[in-house]
Amino acid sequence: MASFHQQSVMRSRKQRRCDWCGELIEIGQPYESYRWADGGDVGTVRMHPECLAAMDKAAKGNGGELVWTPGDFKRGGI
Repeated sequence: MASFHQQSVMRSRKQRRCDWCGELIEIGQPYESYRWADGGDVGTVRMHPECLAAMDKAAKGNGGELVWTPGDFKRGGI
């Protein structure tokens, strides 16, 4: 099971892609990020705030775990 660390809210200093919806996070837009670790794998996830809220809702509805790839969902949607 994965563990999650260091959730933070930032303003983007460069264009990034949201790991939930795949849309751009433009310069100056807020985004939320967190680090995760699962066995030997680690990574950072960056999302629009509304996408992180949608992911949290979807994970809770799925027993706490959820697997997705960027662009699987619309911005802020499940």
